[in-house]
Amino acid sequence: MPDLNLKASYEFELPESQIARHPREPRDAARLLVVRGEQREHRVFRDILELVRPGDCIVVNDVRVQKARFFAQRQSGGVVEVLLTDDVTAPRRRFSCLYRAGHLTPGERLHAVGDPGVEVVLSRHGEDRASLCEVEFLGTEPVVEILNRIGQLPLPPYIVKQRKNHGDAVYEASDDEGYQTVYAQSGSAVAAPTAGLHFTDGLIASIRAKGVLFEHLTLDVGVGTFRPIQTDTLDAHVMHSEHYVISEALSAAIAATRERGGRVIAVGTTVVRSLEDQFDRFGGVRPGAYDTNIFLRPGRRFGIVDAMVTNFHLPGSTLMVLVSAFAGYEAIMSAYREAVERGYMFYSYGDAMFLERGASGA
Repeated sequence: MPDLNLKASYEFELPESQIARHPREPRDAARLLVVRGEQREHRVFRDILELVRPGDCIVVNDVRVQKARFFAQRQSGGVVEVLLTDDVTAPRRRFSCLYRAGHLTPGERLHAVGDPGVEVVLSRHGEDRASLCEVEFLGTEPVVEILNRIGQLPLPPYIVKQRKNHGDAVYEASDDEGYQTVYAQSGSAVAAPTAGLHFTDGLIASIRAKGVLFEHLTLDVGVGTFRPIQTDTLDAHVMHSEHYVISEALSAAIAATRERGGRVIAVGTTVVRSLEDQFDRFGGVRPGAYDTNIFLRPGRRFGIVDAMVTNFHLPGSTLMVLVSAFAGYEAIMSAYREAVERGYMFYSYGDAMFLERGASGA
């Protein structure tokens, strides 16, 4: 057994050809790798209907991805890419952001590509490129309305890179629907809870008709979800924080599921993090709004989640660590090797896994 505190223990080789550039159509036609310890089954996602049982409770993240990415043109003609990193629905005009550009003159005004009537001012607090950046929208039109008109959903960098490498359009009109779950409702995420992209309205209806609860929480997925582990050891990694909300309905549903002996099935790592943060706080689930920087690592005891749906994750990422903690390190690394051999597609637009909690996470 390798040292599970080392980032290198969660690395694996992945051919670039297996990084998905586009989602499967229809959504529930994605491949599904079922992992129960060392046992594996190869299915399609709609088969999840056969894997759930009456009395179970599926929990999804219903956050909506906002059009937080836009382009602005400088007086010189150069174009700057801007990504807002906090809640774009907030009623204000200044927002934290990331941007790609050279040196910007203090107070320089830029015009939005697609609508020159929209003016913004970008500023950096400090001199180094890693300093905090802000964008101010001039005028009076609500910023969320501006972004709905000129903005794009912020696709993950690995999708953008692969599309560029293959000569595809970096952003396509179909992404407005494809990179949003069918049950997205509220919140302000800059990345999709991608495990949920495989559900269709029809599949959800069939799941409910089987006697399975289908419940929601909301976690605002931030740019930290793409932040790699930049230290050699997990102990030295500082985990990002995210905001989530638990409803009265979800709290009651999980309590009822436990009473009748059903399973809690989390769709995505954001749901796992939220529910297990609740376990750490209360030993159960309580309604309210919370922030968590929980880092789920091997050796962790999982107290709420019994099974999970997830996509295939980046090598050496905190999400690889999380699924290894949940299903067992050897089981996950073996399953990933098999997935590569069998041509599964990886990352946000890729295929999915159904994981049962391993003995190490009991």
